[in-house]
Amino acid sequence: MSVPVNQRTTGELDVNVKARALCVYTLRITGNPKHFPPEQASFTEKIRDAAIDIYTMCWEANNIRVDDRMDRYLRRIELQELAADKCNTLCILIELAKPLYKLSSKRCTYWVDMVVKLRAEIRAWANSDLKRLKPTGKAD
Repeated sequence: MSVPVNQRTTGELDVNVKARALCVYTLRITGNPKHFPPEQASFTEKIRDAAIDIYTMCWEANNIRVDDRMDRYLRRIELQELAADKCNTLCILIELAKPLYKLSSKRCTYWVDMVVKLRAEIRAWANSDLKRLKPTGKAD
């Protein structure tokens, strides 16, 4: 039996699914020479790297088992914060790419919207962890 849409909650796995979707979308867009000319590969790589970093950080954070070890807890929170910060970087790069490559407003709005929604979910996930996970503070 499925859960009605209005009663569904988002979980950590949802963040990873959305981060992967953003990464795939970004790689597809930037891989299209019609939109991103190969001679501008250095800038395009920065966009790709930001999307890959977001996905990687979310995936790594989700795979940190937080028990009573403070170092694991802090690393998970750090990765979540870094992923949210990298979302800001990606938004900046998309905004720069729009006039440089004459990208449509519709495409950029959709792309930035994906990033902004993901950033909000990453931050919500981090806040949830701060409330839910209370390690005892052991360093090892």
